[in-house]
Amino acid sequence: MAVLVGLLAIGVGVPAAHAAAEPPAAAAQQLHHAQEEGPTLDPQTEADERNTKNKLIVGGAAAVLLGIVVWGRHVRNKKRKAKK
Repeated sequence: MAVLVGLLAIGVGVPAAHAAAEPPAAAAQQLHHAQEEGPTLDPQTEADERNTKNKLIVGGAAAVLLGIVVWGRHVRNKKRKAKK
């Protein structure tokens, strides 16, 4: 137990000492770099994005199939009228 506490203390102490030794310009550059990355999307937003994309694909396929059906009926009706 004491070893675990000691390791945690050393692990936590090293990053804090590293941050204190860092010059202010480097810290400002890291902050600026973090701001350029932009917001990160949470998993729910990513799932919504995939769901929306899938709905658009399915809707486009349905529109194409509907167009084929309407065009086919139009052609068939023309042939029926020409036959009579």
